[in-house]
Amino acid sequence: RSGFSLVLAMGGYALALQGCASSGGSLLSSGSLPGVTSFQEANAVAPQGYQLSGDGGDTLRVTATGSASTPNERLVKIALAAAAQHGAQQYKKTFRAGEPAYTVKCGKTSVVERGATRNIPPNDYRVVTIDVTFGKSSKDPADRPTKETAAALLAELQAEPIPQETQAALVAQLAQACGRSPQ
Repeated sequence: RSGFSLVLAMGGYALALQGCASSGGSLLSSGSLPGVTSFQEANAVAPQGYQLSGDGGDTLRVTATGSASTPNERLVKIALAAAAQHGAQQYKKTFRAGEPAYTVKCGKTSVVERGATRNIPPNDYRVVTIDVTFGKSSKDPADRPTKETAAALLAELQAEPIPQETQAALVAQLAQACGRSPQ
């Protein structure tokens, strides 16, 4: 039993390291591009992914936060997939999404430790927010079926490659938007 616990602990440690590396941190490799954000729920420790907020009724706000190398179009897919999946889990047949709002979060470039300022690589993020309304059924073409939309978008996200050149250009673009020269 203790051997099994050790394997689980080591597996969890490896996943934690992988999570840091894929969430834009520089724990495993320095100087490389931050990983492209995948479909996952965000939290205080790992801010990349989607967050759902709402009043518990038929409206929902979905915020998708991604690394500097994640295209806005991918963040829209993540937000829509999260909304569709949530709607399906709540037995809603359809949903309608508003226009996405795009923002950026610029990371710190230095910290003060023991009275000395130390430069750090910033963690910049792209953010997409979409307001969603759910319904039971509709003939309106703007309404999307929850189950089918979730399945289709999740499959697209799994299969979607983002070329290194595109990622590098996105990182440089965001650094410029944050008032820094691209590295």
